[in-house]
Amino acid sequence: MNTAPTTDFGLHGLIPLLCSLSRVHTVYLMRQITTSLTNAYTGGLSTPIKPDTREVLTLLVISHDQVGDPKHIQHSIFNKTQGRYEVFSIHFTLREANSRINWGSNFLNRVLRESQLLYREDQRLELPAGYLQHPQVYARIATHWNARLQRARYFETKAVDCEDPQSNYGKCLLLQQAVQQACLGLIYVFWEYQPSCFALPYVLHLCEQFCDLPQMIYPKRSFRSHRVYALLCHATYNLHEKTGTDATDADVCKVEQFTYRFIKAARQLAEEKLRDLNKLHHTPSQTIPYEKETDTGTAE
Repeated sequence: MNTAPTTDFGLHGLIPLLCSLSRVHTVYLMRQITTSLTNAYTGGLSTPIKPDTREVLTLLVISHDQVGDPKHIQHSIFNKTQGRYEVFSIHFTLREANSRINWGSNFLNRVLRESQLLYREDQRLELPAGYLQHPQVYARIATHWNARLQRARYFETKAVDCEDPQSNYGKCLLLQQAVQQACLGLIYVFWEYQPSCFALPYVLHLCEQFCDLPQMIYPKRSFRSHRVYALLCHATYNLHEKTGTDATDADVCKVEQFTYRFIKAARQLAEEKLRDLNKLHHTPSQTIPYEKETDTGTAE
């Protein structure tokens, strides 16, 4: 998959389309990647691929009304642009965004100051005053990460230690939960943000904004890698809908290996970031060592 950062001024043509799907107030472009479709994985979307490239966008969308599921907007834009644009959007209502800015939101502070403004209805969205630094902020981030890591390990251990599973699809669901928890923990460590959508492709894409770990999960050229990725992403559907056949032990073993490596790498990355945050949120005399979770020693 060939990708390159771009700034596409034709993106402004997406605004009327976004406004037709939601009462939009403000849109910021957080990231844009141009992807060659020669090797791109379509993610299960069935629309015929017409262009040679696709623009993969990460948008912050401030709306007047609550947006329940970002996947509805993602699929609508993908279909209406015939595969030209794939949008991963983060949503706040105008009231919610202003409230968070007033109370102190490092995530919105970073996005509103560093991202490209594509559309603004008026000036009612307030601009943040500055980055919030305090030992309690660091403590909240570290506590959140430890909770997510503990859950990720729990799901991984339950899947790996299951000697006689009733369904390999069930094991894949546990492993999917493990990867999701690791992703949600990383997103909070790096962004101090909790997504409202937990679909695996969505949280992997958000992690891709600040690290390369999702490349460990994304499919490569081989059929096996596509199969493993599909088993992870569609674990819930497979478990509920497929009763005739089950995933093979060999495929599930690959899913286990990818999950183990992903959680291990996520832990190392999070610990490095937490050390930096510890210094940022404390004066030298206040700096405290990060308390790591005890390793359970899950075998690869």
